[in-house]
Amino acid sequence: MLSRSVFARYLLVAIVSAFVAMATAATAVTAHNDGFNERILNCIETRDANSDQCIAALEVSPVDSNFFRVLADNLDNMPAKEEPQPEVDVYALVKECAATQDLESEECVVALEQSGLSLDEFKSKFAAKLGYLAKKDQMTSMMKTCLELKAKLNGKSSDEMYDLVEKINYACRKALVESHMNAAQFWSKHR
Repeated sequence: MLSRSVFARYLLVAIVSAFVAMATAATAVTAHNDGFNERILNCIETRDANSDQCIAALEVSPVDSNFFRVLADNLDNMPAKEEPQPEVDVYALVKECAATQDLESEECVVALEQSGLSLDEFKSKFAAKLGYLAKKDQMTSMMKTCLELKAKLNGKSSDEMYDLVEKINYACRKALVESHMNAAQFWSKHR
């Protein structure tokens, strides 16, 4: 065990060594600084490389002016930062799409693009919200009957056409209701 006097001597040497180390480090930092830190900050604040503050900073700079030219060239050659994309509320877009009742509307096109899904994936994922829209593109048996009867109109006599027109009116009215489309949408889609 160390005596008190030996311990006090070791303690005194350690404290003095710590003070000397701190004083030496502080002197070394300020010796190489020469006010450069403050001057370079003032230069940056001006945002003008030709300002007096930037010239003053270069005068006491620990590096030569070529360093700053290379740095500027490197900064000019850096790829531009991509702007972060704003968050998109896909469900709000789907709601707007469902309100139009038309998958080809601008709202539905935007909702489909923002979702990143294919048309079938979009329909299946948002079937509950789209409800009627998912059914709109499905061909029902009554739709097929309507279109088949309409195709048979060509080349018929007036007597044959009379009976066929009655069947077409009945079948196509039912098909229109099943499609959840208005007449213009239905006939533009099923020519």
